[in-house]
Amino acid sequence: MEIKAKNNDIFPAEVQELLQMLYSVGFFEDSMLIGSWVMPLYQELLGIKYILRTLDIDFAVKLVRTSRIRQADIEQILIARGYLPVMSETGIQKFTREIFTIEFITHRRGGRAEEAVSIKKWNLTACPLPFVDVLLGFSFIIDFGKYKIRAPLPEAFFVHKLITAQRRPGRGKREKDLEQCAIIADKLDAVRLKAVIGSMRLSKQTRKTMKTSCETIDFPPHKLWLS
Repeated sequence: MEIKAKNNDIFPAEVQELLQMLYSVGFFEDSMLIGSWVMPLYQELLGIKYILRTLDIDFAVKLVRTSRIRQADIEQILIARGYLPVMSETGIQKFTREIFTIEFITHRRGGRAEEAVSIKKWNLTACPLPFVDVLLGFSFIIDFGKYKIRAPLPEAFFVHKLITAQRRPGRGKREKDLEQCAIIADKLDAVRLKAVIGSMRLSKQTRKTMKTSCETIDFPPHKLWLS
């Protein structure tokens, strides 16, 4: 699904510059913007209202382990634009410039925690987290004229947040995740929501986690087709 943005200036100039740069090298062909910065996109798509309160910009990167061909050196492109690379002890890579921090996320297969994953296609290291595949698997594109962005469909974002909110170590982040779920809950498409749930293999613990989140935001769990 592709839509045309009604407002081409929903992002600050610095963020527009970043998104346009990533679009120019083909990043959004299979990877996407995730996290709280998709909420302005949902304002365009769903007509919701949300006040953005984060300066962290997250991207989900599709991992193709057999790919050895570098499509673009995003690390060097970001450095050339004034971003400072910061590496954690586990090899997780972030980039900072002025007030913004950029991080790349990829899907973690299995339950075993991994250290940073090398994304050779973009010369990046990404943080592996569970359930990122549901975001990458259900996306839409929004056209801003000079550039286009891929982002998760609201139904995939909703399900992902229901699960990950309860895994958050801090109460503040958990409450923010569930607040975002509550804001878009009434705008979700039932058919697409069913498709997202149907694509996932959910453990009993994960189903319990989702029900807990649903109860917190007064969203009927039966709408998720959970037994």
